[in-house]
Amino acid sequence: MNGLIGWLFAICNVLLIPVILVLLAFLGWTVVLFGGFLRETWARRGARRMLDRVLADAKRGAAPAELWATLRATRSGLARAFCAHAVPGTADAAILAHAVAELEHGITDAMARLSMLTRVGPMLGLMGTLIPLGPALAGLAAGDMQGMAQNLVVAFTTTVIGVLVGALSYAIGLVRRAWYARDLCDLEFVCQRLAAKTEAP
Repeated sequence: MNGLIGWLFAICNVLLIPVILVLLAFLGWTVVLFGGFLRETWARRGARRMLDRVLADAKRGAAPAELWATLRATRSGLARAFCAHAVPGTADAAILAHAVAELEHGITDAMARLSMLTRVGPMLGLMGTLIPLGPALAGLAAGDMQGMAQNLVVAFTTTVIGVLVGALSYAIGLVRRAWYARDLCDLEFVCQRLAAKTEAP
């Protein structure tokens, strides 16, 4: 039994370095995502205004050529990505539906990465907290206060990093889901109007 416990203790100590490295990589990834989120927030103002304009034109029954011209004038956001997936100027319902579906798949992939950071980041932080507690308690029993303090510093630091990664990624994902849901709803309506214009006698 003592040998089994010793093996488990050794495995946990070996896992500490990979956990810390992955946490640091996640922290760097989160910082990059947060920078992209701030840039997207700034660019979204103009993109949202253009999409609102397209939506208003679609509601008043504007011609497809006018709708496409406004969509192509959008420099960022889902409208620009939609123009990249769809054939410019088309009003074929199948092509438009496929372009929207491609956008949805891209959004799903991006949200999946954020969800991974939201869940795995705190888990790794918890692992980084619990692993050093064993050596810290062993140091306390042996009277090694310096070693115990060092292990506790590692434990609390990894906790903070894991929670930070989870909190930032959750906040970014929450805001982006609301953005993309609204944009996709508007684009689907515009596509329906484009298809309706073509199908009309």
